[in-house]
Amino acid sequence: MISLSHRLTALAEAGRTGALHIGGTPGGTVYLVAGRITHAESPACPGIGERLIGSGRLSAAQWQAAYDAGHDGRQVGRVLLRDGHLGHHELACRVVATITAVTHALLQADDAPMLFVAGERHWFGTIAEADLGNLGPETARRLLARPLSHGGRPARCRRRSPVPG
Repeated sequence: MISLSHRLTALAEAGRTGALHIGGTPGGTVYLVAGRITHAESPACPGIGERLIGSGRLSAAQWQAAYDAGHDGRQVGRVLLRDGHLGHHELACRVVATITAVTHALLQADDAPMLFVAGERHWFGTIAEADLGNLGPETARRLLARPLSHGGRPARCRRRSPVPG
């Protein structure tokens, strides 16, 4: 079975757009546009909504309003920017932090089943992009800097609330 790192590299080099669904534990999905990672999610890590609310940057009501207004058109990020809740640079940094945390968690599973769905896009929209090559050193740094929890996942990367995304 091909590793997740090799599969993502192949998709990136081919410039693919779609979603790579990763099974197993923790499982998750990595979204790509033209071979670049634009979003990632996993039950093992807080999503972008949880991060924005948890940091105090948005209230739950503000997040829910943006989610409701932008979900169907895959424009939640654009709604947050349009409504002045965050600046583009700050939101892009938070999206990249989410991508980094999720890909770090997913790369821990060596033999997870994977399915690529061409053309599938995330409801948040494209606010930032990350290269797999730039995530590799960050993942290595995290592995060395943070002890793993009893379940083999980084101790800080756990879902805390039922907020969408």
